[in-house]
Amino acid sequence: MPTARIGLVVGRKAVPRAHARNLIKRIIRDRFRREREHLAALDLVVRVVGPIDRAELHRCLGELFQGVADKAQCGDPTSNEQATT
Repeated sequence: MPTARIGLVVGRKAVPRAHARNLIKRIIRDRFRREREHLAALDLVVRVVGPIDRAELHRCLGELFQGVADKAQCGDPTSNEQATT
């Protein structure tokens, strides 16, 4: 059975410090692992375009995964919704 997959883009220009980029990617991957069972077999790409604190990151991820899960339940695989973080 196919499952959802995730791709991460956290560039050096957006988040200059390597430890901050790694922390952001770790948080996104962890949240994705916990939400994967609620997602359809989709390929998701999360792109961070600027500095973000943990609280804002968690809020944005919650909205993103909730929106994707809602679209999957509605059966709308053609939705091309983008969330910018």
